[in-house]
Amino acid sequence: MPAITKIIKNRIKSVSNIKKITRAMEMVAASKMKKATERAVSSREFTILSLEMLVNILREREVDHYLMSKRKKGKKVVVVITSNKGLCSSYNVNVFKKLKSYIDENKDSEIELVTIGKYAERYARKLEKNIIASFIDFSDNVNMREMNGLFKIVFDEFSKKDCQSVDLIFTNYISAMSNQTLVHNLLPVHPENIMNFLSLVGPAKTSGETGEINNKSLAKYIFEPNETQVVARVLPILIETQIYQSLVESQASEHSVRMMAMRNASESADEMVDELALSLNQARQAAITQEISEIAGGALALNG
Repeated sequence: MPAITKIIKNRIKSVSNIKKITRAMEMVAASKMKKATERAVSSREFTILSLEMLVNILREREVDHYLMSKRKKGKKVVVVITSNKGLCSSYNVNVFKKLKSYIDENKDSEIELVTIGKYAERYARKLEKNIIASFIDFSDNVNMREMNGLFKIVFDEFSKKDCQSVDLIFTNYISAMSNQTLVHNLLPVHPENIMNFLSLVGPAKTSGETGEINNKSLAKYIFEPNETQVVARVLPILIETQIYQSLVESQASEHSVRMMAMRNASESADEMVDELALSLNQARQAAITQEISEIAGGALALNG
């Protein structure tokens, strides 16, 4: 019995040590989540207003730009956003499932990937897909200047005549308890695509509205020098804004999922310690009962 109690005590000690680690990781994730969610929510307002203006321009004015050109054939470029680190529950797995589903739905098309995060790169290699570029160095406080290399690759790829579209697979942050993995058609630019993006991260998430586009007539607006040149200058910036927003939404989702995973792990450790403590008490009780029985048996043998 002493051997069993020693084993149980060692397991209690091990589980308690693991709980300390998971609790610390939960606190770190909570701190990062707070900053990431603040950044994601604060950038939504600019994203919403700028994209609303673009939709209204495209509805009322005839604009010709290569980022809006539709092509019936060609390869599809997919930007996939995952994390660099694990221990974040099903966060990366959900992205992998969405990517696999996307590939299955586009079997007749050549698909090339731009990966963000170590896990996206690993999965892309497992799928044996061509990786145009891989980014694993974006900081938790990422800004648009830091993403210039990614923006350039996206525009360069779509400028090629053999590229049909550029899509984004990212995780949209809803709350600390909820997120959603999505596919967004980034290029070519089309009002319906932008409206879809706004319905996901737009007004309904920030001001409690229905998520519909705020239609504004531009009839009284004068564009200098003209609409085409204004859109040509603004359009790439708005594409960059969508990519940036997708990344910060993904980061906020990652940290919230990791925080909840570490919280669940800590709670499981508490339950395990309670169960082990009960087993330890039972083992001690069994040992005491056995010793009493041996003493009683010895006494009877002496008296007999």
